[in-house]
Amino acid sequence: MLPMGGAWAQSETAEATRPPEKPAVTEGKRPPVADDSEPLGGERPADRPSLQEQDDTAPAQAASDGLPDDGGPVAAPSNPDPAEPEEPEEPAGPPVHQTLRESDFDYSACLLALHDLGTVYEELPAITDTDQRDCGISRPLRVTHILPGVTLAGGANMRCDTARALGFWLRDFVRPAAGRMPGAPSLSGLQMGTTYDCRGRIGTGGEAKLSEHAYGNAIDIASFTFRDAEPIPVAPREDSGDLIESFQRAVRGAACLYFSTVLGPGSNAAHDDHLHLDVAARNGGWRLCQ
Repeated sequence: MLPMGGAWAQSETAEATRPPEKPAVTEGKRPPVADDSEPLGGERPADRPSLQEQDDTAPAQAASDGLPDDGGPVAAPSNPDPAEPEEPEEPAGPPVHQTLRESDFDYSACLLALHDLGTVYEELPAITDTDQRDCGISRPLRVTHILPGVTLAGGANMRCDTARALGFWLRDFVRPAAGRMPGAPSLSGLQMGTTYDCRGRIGTGGEAKLSEHAYGNAIDIASFTFRDAEPIPVAPREDSGDLIESFQRAVRGAACLYFSTVLGPGSNAAHDDHLHLDVAARNGGWRLCQ
């Protein structure tokens, strides 16, 4: 026989020791989770990948953007393609010979002066050089007789300004100076050295700039010829004490009244056998006479 209250006590003890019941779970069901990838209670649009599909494409997309999976910088390829060589820059501004082109008015005035001098010349097409863009003469003349009866042996190409300066110098100084020589010989011509020539300066050392010959601004005179006397070549004549030395000194000094550069024997070894005359423009009208 059980003591009083034993059944109640036993059932209470059992109830106290029994584990709590688990909540019922409906198989295959779970509460919806709100996110930005698909609407609640709706179907995912057919053209929008699921989160899993987006995750699957992320590495490929990152690689296509040039980034690794972790978003860090991508190492440069081990053998990058060599860079394309840069094109050389074109020189700024027009070629030098074009900057020296006379205006129509100045050119006409120069030709008029040559007409008054009695110069025989031919107008030529523009002279240019395919290897050196700055070389050339925009309005060249080929002069055969600088004064009546005074020839330039073989003819010479030059700018009109150069021909005009040469004509005035020969008319006003060289021809009268020749009349002071023994027998008063009559000037008949000039033996020319270089006239137009696309080249650098000589006798300067280092990297030569273009000579004034390259623009038609310069002429070289190797000797003076006469109708009834021997030629007078340009040569060193220091302290010879004769009229030939006086003639060479006189005409050389007078040349600086018409030319901005006069070089000859004594200037340097390169000019011992000729007179170099040019009409290079310089600031303030400065002249180089050596």
